[in-house]
Amino acid sequence: MNMRLNNIILFAAAALMTACTNPVEPYDAIYMTDAQTSPDKSITIDITPDGTSLTVSSSVNATEDIQVEIAVDTTLLEAYNKKYEKNYLAAPKNSFELSTTNITIKAGHNMSNAAELTINSIADFKEGSTYCLPVTIKNTSAMTVLEPSRTLFVILKTPVISKAIYLGSNIYKVPSFQQESSLAALPQVTMEARVYVKRFASYDPFISSIMGIEGVFGVRFGDVKVSPNAVQVCHDSYQPAAEGNKFDTNKWYHVAAVWNGSTFDIYIDGQYATGVPVGGETIDLTSDNSGGFQIGASYGGGRPLEGYVAEMRVWTRALSQSEIANNMNYVDPHSEGLLAYWRMNAYEAGEGGGNIVKDETGHGHDAKGTASTPTMMDTKWL
Repeated sequence: MNMRLNNIILFAAAALMTACTNPVEPYDAIYMTDAQTSPDKSITIDITPDGTSLTVSSSVNATEDIQVEIAVDTTLLEAYNKKYEKNYLAAPKNSFELSTTNITIKAGHNMSNAAELTINSIADFKEGSTYCLPVTIKNTSAMTVLEPSRTLFVILKTPVISKAIYLGSNIYKVPSFQQESSLAALPQVTMEARVYVKRFASYDPFISSIMGIEGVFGVRFGDVKVSPNAVQVCHDSYQPAAEGNKFDTNKWYHVAAVWNGSTFDIYIDGQYATGVPVGGETIDLTSDNSGGFQIGASYGGGRPLEGYVAEMRVWTRALSQSEIANNMNYVDPHSEGLLAYWRMNAYEAGEGGGNIVKDETGHGHDAKGTASTPTMMDTKWL
């Protein structure tokens, strides 16, 4: 980008952040280079040490050496999380280092030398949590700092290594829902899961069941008038289908179905896919219709899902889009409104056969499967 255009863009950005009624004179400015177009930068940390290079830039070539002081300032993270609806955590102090806090834009240039942000360890990182390090300009010997780009939020993505269980003939039931009267008329419900389909149903009615209760709240693939690889959610006559987001086999996806009393919506990989308006009806998770709540089956135990599942959850509230997108790989088992949480990464032998997947919330809604030794798959998600 040429210098004049760069300066115009910087001026426009600064002007937008100022009261629109006050005219702003163009000015030369310094900013975090990577923050010019976005406030954050994501890096994936799999094997440590690892990290990224950070520089600052000026809107015009420096006429003299400009000394710039930068620092990691975790106090800025709270405001960022609130603004962008995130729940990032500050990386532990002993997990990272900044090679230098003093960098220089040499005369005749418009970019500084690099400071190296290194992540030395992720041993103290909580599973499934996303961490962030705000790197900000503290002081400069010349020029004004462009406020919207003063700070770069470096997002640290670490893999969640787990396992998943194959369904097929291994059907799970959760009979404990029927024993909890408080679940009989829920104004809001969310169900979500990670799914990896090996093959979709190829015979009438072309349904592969993920989870739920037939006719009450079901999450599935396909139907007679729905593509076998498209997600559909069902409550009585409300049956939206995400025909515009067809799934491939042998690939992990995240699916969420949200009933908020006004709409019944589908989210795929954290993004809204489709939905329909509803009339304020409630959801009865105590229903024993067609066998009650099942994982990998519906309609009396049929319509199986030939594939793996993981991170299966039922909530008694409507999750927002940001809550879904921020927690696809893991969620705190004690989260508000989390009714049941089956990670599907381990199982125990069931009494008299079959297997049991524990409910991580501690509410006792264990899922009881039919297979004695279900097939499992190693998983790794970012």
